[in-house]
Amino acid sequence: MESHHLQNEYWLLRHGRSLANEVETIVSKPENGVEERWTLAPAGEDQARAAGHKFGEVLQAVERAGRLVCVLTSPFSRTRRTAALAVEAAGLQPDTCPLQVAPELRERFFGDDLEMQPYSAAYGKVWERDAESTASVPGGNGESVDDVSTRVRQLFQRLEGEQQGAVILLVSHGDTLSILQATMLGEDTRQHRRFAFETAELRALTQSGARPVPVDKP
Repeated sequence: MESHHLQNEYWLLRHGRSLANEVETIVSKPENGVEERWTLAPAGEDQARAAGHKFGEVLQAVERAGRLVCVLTSPFSRTRRTAALAVEAAGLQPDTCPLQVAPELRERFFGDDLEMQPYSAAYGKVWERDAESTASVPGGNGESVDDVSTRVRQLFQRLEGEQQGAVILLVSHGDTLSILQATMLGEDTRQHRRFAFETAELRALTQSGARPVPVDKP
């Protein structure tokens, strides 16, 4: 299943700057990521609202009038907060567009050996190994690129079976989104970092990572 075969329109949004980003600490394990102490930083809340305004402009296009809008978010606190603020800023009503939590959108787990470690100890080496093999497992027991690719494909299979002609916003994390976009565009997932997302970056699934939708800086 690739993007040109999809029957819904998908938009991707990375969470805003989080408190984990502020201290450059890896928080990727689900039981840690759902804790409110790792939610958005104040700057990240501003970013989420700006992204929501931009998504609202997307929805105002004539060709999208009357179409169902769905918003799905990772269960992590930083993504749930981003989604809530973005939905509000976009002018969407909770009764007609409730937030849906999708476990498939959770952060890539970087393994117990890297959990709560500084960025400098992990990310560069993990991505170098990703470029060599999509089966590379980070942190001893983390998720490979293949693992993440499999779960996002499962998400799309579910969504495509449930809706047709909808506009769907997926709120997730950096590695999950870069792997998702490479997967759904049929690109080499070893090079998923070509599709890297800035915090609170909004992008159409079919849009190249080299030309992101601009989001006003806070």
